[in-house]
Amino acid sequence: MRLNVLDLLLPRETKFFAYFDELVEVFLKEVRTFHDLIAHLDALPEEEIKKKLAEIKDCELKGDEVETRIIDELSSTFITPLDREDIHLMAINIDRCLDIVNTISSKMDAYGIRKVPANVRNFVDIIVEISGQLQPLVAALSAKSDVSDIAERMHGLENRADYLFQLSMAELFREETNPIKIIKFKEVYEHLEAVVDAVDYIGKIVRGVMVKHG
Repeated sequence: MRLNVLDLLLPRETKFFAYFDELVEVFLKEVRTFHDLIAHLDALPEEEIKKKLAEIKDCELKGDEVETRIIDELSSTFITPLDREDIHLMAINIDRCLDIVNTISSKMDAYGIRKVPANVRNFVDIIVEISGQLQPLVAALSAKSDVSDIAERMHGLENRADYLFQLSMAELFREETNPIKIIKFKEVYEHLEAVVDAVDYIGKIVRGVMVKHG
C-alpha cells in the first residue's frame, strides 16, 4: 500500500473504524433477534413476539444515532482515514441494512404473519451468515489488509440468496392458492433478498476502497 506523505505528517482519526464496529455490532444484534423471532415464530407467545419486535426497532433507532454521529464527526474532522465520501457511503449502507430488517419485521407483524415457510427461515440463515462477515471486513479495512476472500465469500452468499429467492417465488406461486398470502410473502421475500444485497454491497464498497488506496 502506498505511503501518503500526510500519513507521516498528521495522525488520521481512527474513531470512524470504532463507529463502524459499533454500527455493525448493532446490526448483528438486530439480525440475531430477527433470526430468533423467525426460528420460533409459530411457538412464541404474542407478548414475546412484541418484545422481540421492540428490540429490533431499538436496534434500528440505535443505528440511526450512530450514523448521525458519523456524519457529524465527518464535518468536524480535518483528516480522515478514508475519503469522506467512502466513510459516508459505509455509514448509510450499514444503517440501510438495519432499516430493511426493521421494515420486514414491522410488515410481518402488520400482516399478522405468525407462521412462515421453510424458505423464509433458510433466507434468514443466509442473512445471519453474510452479516457475520461484516466484522472481519471492517477489521481488514482498518488494518489495510486484503479483503478479497471476505468480499468473495459475501458475494457467494448473495448468489445463494438469489437462487433461494427464485426457488421461493416459484414455490409460492405454484403451491399457494390464497392471493392475499401470495402478496404478503412475495413482499417478505423481496425484503429478505434486499437485506442480503445490501450487506453484499458493503463488501463491494470496502473492496473498492482498498483498490482506490492500494
